[in-house]
Amino acid sequence: MNYGDVLVLTGPPAVGKSTVAALIADRWDLSVHLRTDYFWDEFIRSGFLRPWMLESQEQNTTVMRVITAAAVEYAKGGYSVVVDGIIGPWFAELVTETFADHGVGWHYAILLSASDVNVERSRSRSKTITQGVLAKMYDEFTSHLDGYEKHVVDSTHLDAAQTAAVVCKNMEAGELQVR
Repeated sequence: MNYGDVLVLTGPPAVGKSTVAALIADRWDLSVHLRTDYFWDEFIRSGFLRPWMLESQEQNTTVMRVITAAAVEYAKGGYSVVVDGIIGPWFAELVTETFADHGVGWHYAILLSASDVNVERSRSRSKTITQGVLAKMYDEFTSHLDGYEKHVVDSTHLDAAQTAAVVCKNMEAGELQVR
C-alpha cells in the first residue's frame, strides 16, 4: 500500500507554521493541510481550556490523538499531509506510536527564529496569548528539544517561501524523518 508522507511542522506561536505549511502542501499533487488550531479553538464547543494551561494536559492529549488519527487516514488515502501546530517534542512519542501502529512514516520540522524576531512577529498576531505565555512557549521549544535538534529549521533570516524550501529539501534528504 502506498501511503502519503506526513510532515509535522511545529514551533512556538508566530514562527510562521501555517504560512509555511500551506506553501508546502501546495507543492504536492495530492495534499492536506491540517491546522491544529481548529481542533482546539473551533471544534471544542464546551469545556475548552487554553492549551498552555497546566490543567489542559488531558484535553491536549485527546486532541493530539484526534489530529494524528486524521493524519493517518489521509495518509492511508494517498494524501501527503502537513500538520501544523504546537506539537512539541513532549508529544513526539504519542505521534510516533500512533503513526507506527498504522505503518505511516513521518517527518518532523521545528521552526525556530531568534527570540527577538519571534517576539516581534507575535505582536501583530496573537490576541489571546500574553507575551509571558509566548516567552514560556518559546522556551519550551528551545530548552526541551529532547534529541530533536537536527529537526530544527532556523527561520530567523528567511521568509516563508525560503523556509518552505529548506523544510522540503531537508525532508527529501531524509533529515527530518522520525524513526
